[in-house]
Amino acid sequence: MFDFLKKTKKPNPDATRLLASILVVFPAVQSVTYESKGETLEFSFALNGKFSKNDFENFLSYVAESVETFHHLEGLSGAKIELNVEGVYGTCFLNVRRDVATLTCRELTLLTELAANYFGDKLIEEYDDFFPDEDYLMAQEDYLEQCLNNMRQLRVEGRLVGVRERERVVVYSR
Repeated sequence: MFDFLKKTKKPNPDATRLLASILVVFPAVQSVTYESKGETLEFSFALNGKFSKNDFENFLSYVAESVETFHHLEGLSGAKIELNVEGVYGTCFLNVRRDVATLTCRELTLLTELAANYFGDKLIEEYDDFFPDEDYLMAQEDYLEQCLNNMRQLRVEGRLVGVRERERVVVYSR
């Protein structure tokens, strides 16, 4: 009768912390989604500007080659990555989907740096007035790696979405 009175499952705290940590450590990531169906994380980077289809095709091949090289150097095999772009003019989104089983914090850093190097000031990064210092970020990266390891061992049901909302990070179950 009243759907809002139904008890809903609370999202897994490790998964929630993982999404929140990604958004805290990587200000270029505008949203992150966890899908239990394929045990994947999708990161969205926002870009502001005018781009050609060729710009994105060059970037996607650049990222694919760089990530493949990274995986080879790290000894990772079987990693699954999907890249796509939504929009061309104004604000558009670069989406990266990765499997949780092989994703590392170092790869997230690589993806963020590749986007920043390629798109420069057209990549939207959300820094607040109190950007964390280096020690805090290093501790968060360690924590993020721990959360990734926990996610590999747990079965998290459903879909979680983390978004940046000005100075806040919001994670919700969908």
